[in-house]
Amino acid sequence: MSAAARSLTRAQETRTAEQTRSVEPLSLRRVCGLFTTGVTVITTGPDGDADGTTVNSFTSVSLEPPLVLFCLHRNSRLHTLLEQSGGFTVNFLSGRQQPLARHFAGRRATAFEGIPHHFTEDGLPVLSEALAYLTCTTVDIHTAGDHEIVIGEVVDLGVPEHGLEPLVFFDGSLGPLQSGTDRFHHTEQAS
Repeated sequence: MSAAARSLTRAQETRTAEQTRSVEPLSLRRVCGLFTTGVTVITTGPDGDADGTTVNSFTSVSLEPPLVLFCLHRNSRLHTLLEQSGGFTVNFLSGRQQPLARHFAGRRATAFEGIPHHFTEDGLPVLSEALAYLTCTTVDIHTAGDHEIVIGEVVDLGVPEHGLEPLVFFDGSLGPLQSGTDRFHHTEQAS
């Protein structure tokens, strides 16, 4: 075996050993927590049985068709309701809604009691004071480790609370984004 082949073999063996090392879940959570994300509450289920959960693993997937996704723990209480309703609402929280994020992150018997909300024509719950919302029809669910990736097609959207700062999650803490007053100032492109 040539020196180059031996070197390549050793490099492959080293990579294989590195790939099999286990990453501790708590370490992964701490490092991923350094990636700033927005905070959403995913709501689903019919009136009287509706529930929600706080999620920061949300992203837009496609504009045509309009697709989004979020990740939901396999043991989440929302799975049955999500299957029954066939859809969900992504409620983007504003900086002043930290208590709401904590409420939906915990387990409780009366999910919407005292919380302003309404239902879409399709029967999906929407948090009425959310910064913005997307109502979606579930189109696919993929198992990925201890979570499921839920993909939905956006069928309706709204921005009930204009001009508010979003709620963000960073390094294990929730708080409003402090961005300044002209953050969305766009200049017209010269033609």
